[in-house]
Amino acid sequence: MRQIAGMILLVVLVFTLIACSSGTSQEEHEHIELIPDDVYDSFDDAMIDDNPCPFERQGELTHIVIHFISNVIENPTNPYIMEDIHRIFRDYAVSAHYLIDRDGTIHPVVPEHHVAFHAGQGSLDGFPDYENNLNQHSIGIELLGIGTQEEMSLYLTADEYNALDPALIGFTDAQHDSLNWLINDILARHPTIQPNRTHIIGHSEYAPDKPDPGVLLEWERLDFMHSP
Repeated sequence: MRQIAGMILLVVLVFTLIACSSGTSQEEHEHIELIPDDVYDSFDDAMIDDNPCPFERQGELTHIVIHFISNVIENPTNPYIMEDIHRIFRDYAVSAHYLIDRDGTIHPVVPEHHVAFHAGQGSLDGFPDYENNLNQHSIGIELLGIGTQEEMSLYLTADEYNALDPALIGFTDAQHDSLNWLINDILARHPTIQPNRTHIIGHSEYAPDKPDPGVLLEWERLDFMHSP
């Protein structure tokens, strides 16, 4: 079992899966490394040192927010080094509950019962009380990925974008599979999150000035999209 890199993720345990709607087993997803809730207390303080998330969740958990992240500005040839992503979190005082690596490995970062600072400023139609407060009501999932040229135009020139290895752009099959598994698992444990696109959203739907996760995320590959 591979070791989770970096200071944020201090404990790696094989998680006996909580039953989820897809019936997926741990053996079918060898890259998924999850930490049971009862282990979180053993490293909360260390995680808080790297992620400014000392606050227990106060609001009802109703949403999942999907993002992308990379270090493409500083390292366009190798933008997915996990230590660099952790540093970005620290430098910008942001965080997420989960990171999904290019090979599909799920890295837990912040316990779900803590607020992670991933959504920022924004608003959602139908949820006026969530204005600039979605963090209290959501689980944040970061995919290591890069969007389209248009989506990345705030960060890269056209020449810089066109010089990227095409394999670095978008999301891998393994990431889609792991994202699907993780969403199913979260939904099974949190019935307050409804399995629809009103409650499982992209960051850009809350904060339109943000490009993530962008059009390269294949939503139709996610089971909840086909729920009755």
